[in-house]
Amino acid sequence: MEIVINNVPTEFNLGCRMLKTKGGDCPFDELQDFWEDIQPLNFKEIAQIPNLEQRRVALLFLGLDRMIEEVKPTLVSTETIKKQTTWINEQGELVEHKFDDTYELYKVAGEYFGKTQNHWQRIDDAYYVRCKDTSTDREYLIWVDLNSVWNVKCENNKNLNRWNFNPNEVDAIDCIAWTIQTNIAQGGIEKIVRQGDCIMIKPKARYETLGRERHLTKWEYLTLLVAES
Repeated sequence: MEIVINNVPTEFNLGCRMLKTKGGDCPFDELQDFWEDIQPLNFKEIAQIPNLEQRRVALLFLGLDRMIEEVKPTLVSTETIKKQTTWINEQGELVEHKFDDTYELYKVAGEYFGKTQNHWQRIDDAYYVRCKDTSTDREYLIWVDLNSVWNVKCENNKNLNRWNFNPNEVDAIDCIAWTIQTNIAQGGIEKIVRQGDCIMIKPKARYETLGRERHLTKWEYLTLLVAES
């Protein structure tokens, strides 16, 4: 038996626990008799759900604040960029807006994602960037692959060796830049505009495309992102 939650089919028992994690009153009369006996999911249990879509919905129901409270993440890096952009106010007028855009990189110990069968193995720590939407002030949490971020950083810094992975050399701006991908080669981007989750990249008159997508560098993020809303 399955329950469909947010258009995602879910095994009945797991679905009941996901709904309880969301909180609030019992959503279906059929669950009323045992609603109070259902235990909500915690982050460790959610992290071990094999189905990606079910895991996404469960994390949505758990919420950012409860997740952070459970995993007790360690702050690794805080970076603030002073920005100025043009907005349209409620009167339909163009106004210049100055603000501080802060990004925070956090580490979550691998133990929160479960245990391996062999005692000599360990699950790698996980990392995420916490940031705010520039127009709504809504907070976002974006998981990042720190090893991949390190590789991008090494490709653009001859003083670093990708085989000597050092998480302390990676900061929050490296990570937020990594979340944006393009097939335009370095040097071929004229400017970047961000509108919410939509990233618009304008290439130069002459530019080279790659046969694959690449991650943006910290330098590109800091210098080419000219407007956002």
